[in-house]
Amino acid sequence: METIGIAAILIAIALLILVAFLVPTIVQLRQTAKQVAQTTANLDKTLPGIMSNLEDISTNMNAILHTGRKQVESMSEAVSDVKGMIDDVVTFEKRLKNRVEMPVMQTVSTLNAAAKAVQVFFAVMGGKDNHSNNNHR
Repeated sequence: METIGIAAILIAIALLILVAFLVPTIVQLRQTAKQVAQTTANLDKTLPGIMSNLEDISTNMNAILHTGRKQVESMSEAVSDVKGMIDDVVTFEKRLKNRVEMPVMQTVSTLNAAAKAVQVFFAVMGGKDNHSNNNHR
């Protein structure tokens, strides 16, 4: 029986040493559990306010995006209208050029021919005066 008594004492000492090592761990686990409980309580208090703020921010962002889209659409329509007006001006300019260019060129050509005719006339008239002056001398 002595062996059983010694074995029982050794087992008791081993359990005592094991408990001595587990006590700080158990104390640390209790402190950690208390901290988790406090953190959870703080989250329960602050989380609804944070979620409400996030909902407000999300609503505001949606309104901003909606307004931005409308403004872009409006600008797109305005740009399209301006492009249409510019196209109309270009078309008008081409038509005007086609209608005015030919008559102007014909008038310039006629004036140029008339100027040459006048030059030739004066050249011929001036030559006759010189020729008749040469005959009188």
